[in-house]
Amino acid sequence: MILPFIPPGAKILDVGCDNGALLEHLPAFECYLGLDNQEAVIARNRKHYQQANVSFACANFDDFAWQGSPFNLVVLTAVLEHLAGIAPALARLRVLVAENGLLLITTPCPLSHFVLHAGAAVRLFARDSLSEHKNYFRKSDFQRLPEWKLDLYKRFEFGLNQLVVLRKLPAPQPKP
Repeated sequence: MILPFIPPGAKILDVGCDNGALLEHLPAFECYLGLDNQEAVIARNRKHYQQANVSFACANFDDFAWQGSPFNLVVLTAVLEHLAGIAPALARLRVLVAENGLLLITTPCPLSHFVLHAGAAVRLFARDSLSEHKNYFRKSDFQRLPEWKLDLYKRFEFGLNQLVVLRKLPAPQPKP
């Protein structure tokens, strides 16, 4: 779902990169940083992906400190629902994303909450997974966000998930 929105030559931060599978499908890129809080996953990724322009960091998103230049693309696939909320996440991302940079987000829709609970009740899904999602977002949650423009909103997988493309707006200029 997100690949059509990844421009060649991007400087990419992949939040919640897991096994780095996105790397297998990217067009040519300037650099890639995969962020995940699982040490074993990051160690495996570092061993498997040994390219000069690929690196990995083991940290929680809230504790991640980046000293380099901002990224022009940040990917959050199946991550936002696990964080404390949209406002704190976007505030944190504000300093990591370059002006006019993109956030590519996939997250479940509220309807999926019902489907997960119903599936867990009949043991189609693990009950443990129900507590992993802290939030479910609607399209309206992504509209009219301060400092961000909603470039695209699309639902997929029978309307249970959503793709959101947000663009970081330029910082307002001080009035003379």
